[in-house]
Amino acid sequence: MKRGFCPSFPNWELHLKINIVRRRTSSIDKECTFGFFVAKFENWEMKVIRHIMNGYEKSARPVLNSADPVPVSVDIGLRELVQLDQPKQIINLNTWWRIFWKDEFFTWNISDFGNVTSIVLGLDSVWLPDIVLWSNLNTDKSPRASYSKTDVVVSNEGSMAWYTPVQLESSCALDIEDFPFDIQTCPFILSSWNYAEAKLNLTYYRSNGLGDQAHFKPNSEWEIHSYTVSRRANVYISKTYPEVVFTLQLKRKSLYYLYNLVMPCILLMLLSALVFSLPLESGERIGLAITVTLAITVFLLVVKDAIPPSSDSVPLLVQFCGVAIVMSVFNTGLSIFMSNLFYRGEYEMPVPLWSEKVLLIVGSSVGLKKNVESVFTCNKNTKIFVQEVVKSIVTPNLRTQKEFAFTANDVVSNIVNDVGRKTETIDTIVEQIQQLLSRIVLAIEEKQMKQAQAEGLKKKWKVASLVLDRVCLIFNLIVITVTCSVYLT
Repeated sequence: MKRGFCPSFPNWELHLKINIVRRRTSSIDKECTFGFFVAKFENWEMKVIRHIMNGYEKSARPVLNSADPVPVSVDIGLRELVQLDQPKQIINLNTWWRIFWKDEFFTWNISDFGNVTSIVLGLDSVWLPDIVLWSNLNTDKSPRASYSKTDVVVSNEGSMAWYTPVQLESSCALDIEDFPFDIQTCPFILSSWNYAEAKLNLTYYRSNGLGDQAHFKPNSEWEIHSYTVSRRANVYISKTYPEVVFTLQLKRKSLYYLYNLVMPCILLMLLSALVFSLPLESGERIGLAITVTLAITVFLLVVKDAIPPSSDSVPLLVQFCGVAIVMSVFNTGLSIFMSNLFYRGEYEMPVPLWSEKVLLIVGSSVGLKKNVESVFTCNKNTKIFVQEVVKSIVTPNLRTQKEFAFTANDVVSNIVNDVGRKTETIDTIVEQIQQLLSRIVLAIEEKQMKQAQAEGLKKKWKVASLVLDRVCLIFNLIVITVTCSVYLT
């Protein structure tokens, strides 16, 4: 082909293939003539790669002086929280790793290589810092096998930059004491596996001490409370190894637990308190109290599946449900006691005088003053009071016993006069009849008095159980209010 003349190619695909073959088989510099113009193509990146890879050994640390450490800085950007397995205490994250270091063998003068300032090299062709995550749980892989096989960006000054997405799976010890209002802290410790600080100086990339969360995808259960980074040095086998610690703090979104666990538990506690407003005559109080206790126990089983097993601390929600169970069991026991108290009047058991005074004071304090005063009295001679009431009930139509006796005497006298009896005999019969009638009246009076006393005792025990019911109801409401204020704030 003559210079300055370029033939036409009707088959441009064939022309392209010929040019590709020529580039692969000839030198790097190419020339092609288009009309009267000559264009020269040079692949400077290939020249740079051949230049820097000539005699390069990727197993050796990239320093000219073996006494110098390799400066390495790392950064982890959070992308997504895949899962936080709480029973197993494992966190799974999608992250972007950025590792920077200096390779003193990869330098060139850009004026000699067509102003090429950076190139991209394969991961397997350069030296890589052996940075590993200490809490890595990918047991089926090596510590570096979880890295993606992305390439390394090399600058003309020897600066190496490796950007790679990493599926991070790490252990994370959870502190569930404040569950479901807890904040979990997960540290990720990065360090060199083989090189001490004298050989590899590991630092973090960001100088402000804050991790990268700009591209974090929001999670429905957790939100980032803080994400910081720090550096520390640990001594192992008389050698100092630098470590970079990325500390991720996750705050739980508690709305789900409030509506599905806490609110039903509070409602069950209120239902347990309202047991004392149910009349004992219904016979359903104890059954309702036991049902509420079983319902709260079921909630504890649901909570157990949502939190990791731990003997170090009792979660806040478990404490809350525990208080609810204790109160429910306590209310069940009180309901049994109230039932026993309510029916003591059936067995004519007297109410102690000291308890009457206490019930008068307490009943007035809880809004049952009229009920208590209508049954109990401050008079010490209660028997006289009862007898007076009974007398007024037993003989409402009789003025005195003598009037009743004289009336009977007149009737008997008339009968005796009709049959012609003697006066002495009549007096004897009247006296006997008066004695008999007096006994009958006394027997009736005694029986009515006993019935009145029994009814009075029943009323006293019922009012006593009513006062204690009101006290227990108020006590339960106070406990529920205090418990919610302490635990939910």
